[in-house]
Order: sequence, then structure tokens, then C-alpha cells
Amino acid sequence: MKSILSVGVGGTIGALARYYFTVPLNSNSWFPFGTFAVNMIGSFILVFFLTVILEYIQSTSYLVLAVSTGFVGAFTTFSSLSVEAVKIAQYSPVNSLLYICSSFVFGFILAFIGRLTGKVLIANLKRETESTEGADVCE
Repeated sequence: MKSILSVGVGGTIGALARYYFTVPLNSNSWFPFGTFAVNMIGSFILVFFLTVILEYIQSTSYLVLAVSTGFVGAFTTFSSLSVEAVKIAQYSPVNSLLYICSSFVFGFILAFIGRLTGKVLIANLKRETESTEGADVCE
């Protein structure tokens, strides 16, 4: 039951965030900037979060479920990307292909940056913890 609640709460927040983020950015544009943006942000957040949580904090599975499956799962959207790519292809197959390719390429780049950023944060947190523990011993 806690797992379902974790996913539900995270999913509700993620879906609302996506709605309020994509609606203004997708209106009146040939390019779905809102969907592109949430997918890029989601790629970064998911890998960053999992790196920090699983490698440093080692948190409960409920937090992982709430953020990864719930929030990021509802915030990002492959199905909207697919529908928008088909719509764009009706008018410009080249632009549709650019949208698809840029989504995957930049998604992977941001996931990689999320991992690097998470690793840097972990290293800084460990260094800070070690220096704080060392200061306590000296006193």
C-alpha cells in the first residue's frame, strides 16, 4: 500500500508540473518546446536523483518510487513526443525527424550530465562529512 501511495503522490505532482510547464510553452508554436523541455529536465532529474539516492543516501524504496516512477514518470512523456512527432511529420518530415533525434540525443546528454552532477555532489558531501568528523575528533 505504501508503494502505491508513493507512486500516486509523486505521479500527481509530476502530472501537474508537466501540465503547468507544457501548456504555455507548447501553445502557438510549430515545435513542442514544453514536451521537449519536460523530457530533457526529466532525463537529468531521474539520473541525478538515482545517482545520489542509490549511491550516497541509500534511502527507502518509497522515496525512489515516489520520485522515479511517480514524479518523473508522470512529468516526462514519450507518448506525447510520439504524437507530436507524427503531427509535425504531416507538415514537415524533416522537422519531425529533428524533433525525435534532438529529443533522444539531448536526453542522453542531460542524463549523462545528471550522473556527473550527482557524482560531484556525492564527492563534495563525502568530503564535507569527513572534514566535519575529523574536526570533531580534534576537539
